[in-house]
Amino acid sequence: MASVTSYSNGPFVLRTRVNNGGDAKFDNLYVFAYHTGAGLNDAMLRTEPQSAVSATAFTGGAGSGSTLGAQFFAVLFQIGGSPYELMPATGYTSYSGVLPVRINVNGAPPSTDNAFYFEGNKLRWTSSADSSPPGGFYGWLACQSTHPAIGTPSIKGTQLFYRTVPGTAPAGCADVDLLAVY
Repeated sequence: MASVTSYSNGPFVLRTRVNNGGDAKFDNLYVFAYHTGAGLNDAMLRTEPQSAVSATAFTGGAGSGSTLGAQFFAVLFQIGGSPYELMPATGYTSYSGVLPVRINVNGAPPSTDNAFYFEGNKLRWTSSADSSPPGGFYGWLACQSTHPAIGTPSIKGTQLFYRTVPGTAPAGCADVDLLAVY
């Protein structure tokens, strides 16, 4: 990794905080990578902080991302010695404007259509960093997944999604903030 943003206090883990009186079972969960294929993972959530994958706020090498404001960065995880990037899926969604979040092998700096920023210690994302205010993001969701829970395959795990349109959380989900914990 080349450089880490100056407003980051170093590596952090991401933890959920339920919003709007949502289901407390989705509170205080930590982001980890659930392997789905070669270099591919879904962003999943667990109660055990030791299962969290440590991340850094990555701005890239000198001069890269220069068209973006200083507040934007990519979120990178070191998994097996390689950089994996937090990547909200983009494209068509037929499910109430809800799309999954991936953690895939990559080490790219932020771009105008995939950039993160902090509001306090809350992680936010944008698919349009060149607009003011940034757009394409209406919050994180924690939802029951089709993936089984690690260690208890008979129950469903919890997966991280994001919302592309405003609204209420679908059944089986809760609106959450992702908090950076250093």
